[in-house]
Amino acid sequence: MKQETAKDSAEVTETKQRIWNSTLAEVRRSGVLGLRVADVAHGAGVSVPLIYKYFGDRDGLIATVVAGEVARAFLEEVAGIESIGDNVADDELFDVILRLIPKPDDPWRHDRRWLRLEAKAAARSIPALRASLNDAISDIEDATATLIDKVRNRCGNKSTVPARTIAWMLNSFSDGFTNSDLKREPLTDEHYLPLLRGILKEHVF
Repeated sequence: MKQETAKDSAEVTETKQRIWNSTLAEVRRSGVLGLRVADVAHGAGVSVPLIYKYFGDRDGLIATVVAGEVARAFLEEVAGIESIGDNVADDELFDVILRLIPKPDDPWRHDRRWLRLEAKAAARSIPALRASLNDAISDIEDATATLIDKVRNRCGNKSTVPARTIAWMLNSFSDGFTNSDLKREPLTDEHYLPLLRGILKEHVF
């Protein structure tokens, strides 16, 4: 019986992951508000009732997957920075962390910031998504503020600006790169890095 239960659990996990992947694919194709559960089911190779069983309803599916993906992407990057911090010499720490902070030209972050922007817009009419995003954004800011405090303690920075404020600002800058994505002459790392370096030197390092 235990073996069968373990097998069933693995199958459920794999099925939920297919639904998750299909949901993200449909969001990128049709947008959050344009998402149809039938399309998600088709892409995942499951039935619509099974999706409702696991996620409650369409809004529950969107709230779980979209907010979850937003949080996963951010916290993955923060965890990467945290893991490097203790293993890097003091004279290299600034440049290493600077390379990992979101910047306009980072190609792998382009889709992530647009997903965040669309999720925030959709959250105005989907309460479940709004609640999930609130939790995700809080987790993101907590993790980033903790990282800032660690670096401040290591480097002796005495800035009076709260770490959470710096975390909010850096995340807001990252979302704001979507404005640049729409311009004929977008903001580049060359334009942004002097500002980022100044902020980090003054308030973190």
